[in-house]
Amino acid sequence: MAEFDSAGVKLHYEITGSGPELLLISGLGANRNAWAAVLPELRERYTCITFDNRGTGQSDVPEGPYTIEQMSDDTAALIRHLGVGPVPAVGWSMGGVILQSLLIDHPDSVSKAVLLSTLPAYTDVQHAWLDGLLALRAAGADAITLAAAGIPWGFTPYTLVDHTATYAGLKLAGEDPEPTSDAGFAAQAQAIRTFDRRAELHTISTPTLVLVGAEDILTPPGQAVEIAERIPRSRLAVLPRGSHGMLNEFPAPVLAAIGAFLAG
Repeated sequence: MAEFDSAGVKLHYEITGSGPELLLISGLGANRNAWAAVLPELRERYTCITFDNRGTGQSDVPEGPYTIEQMSDDTAALIRHLGVGPVPAVGWSMGGVILQSLLIDHPDSVSKAVLLSTLPAYTDVQHAWLDGLLALRAAGADAITLAAAGIPWGFTPYTLVDHTATYAGLKLAGEDPEPTSDAGFAAQAQAIRTFDRRAELHTISTPTLVLVGAEDILTPPGQAVEIAERIPRSRLAVLPRGSHGMLNEFPAPVLAAIGAFLAG
């Protein structure tokens, strides 16, 4: 186990694999294990840096609410701690929001950026989705119930009709040894739902790939288009089959797109 201090908050990180460094930034309520399904392949080509954002995993859970800027400052502190900057980075969902803030506030920290299944600012639909999750947590829902509520938002019917795979995923969620606490989730939730730095995206000069699935209903392609239009010289890739969880559902084309961009 490795940890570092970011403004008095202890954060946990892990480094695995070999090759050039690649920083992986997790989403809302997710710890470093969000990358577990693709990490074996990634670490064959990269030295992968995964970490627990404040409020998740083995990192501290300071009193909230948090801001996205706090979490991007945490990420910049990790990069400085490891001495790897500028480093290529992939941010998934809220991790992509954190990465946007990192690109604006710490432009020398990142060499290339992949904004995966993410958003520029919350919509009414996303507020309603998040309100539902917070209500479930307030009612005492267990991990399996929370996971079941999220599955239709994160996966396509191609996966949902496979009841064996769906059940296996729910069972895995119920056995998570490091579940995110209600306090940690709520503190992160306030951060993402108040984030809106669209007016500053034009200041980003880091080479950026905006990657989304055509079937993503949580962070739909229109939001990816808006990000790509606002970041100068960024690239937009819409994969024809893919949801918000396409990294897990259809990993091959996602990893291929990421690999081609990083190698270019």
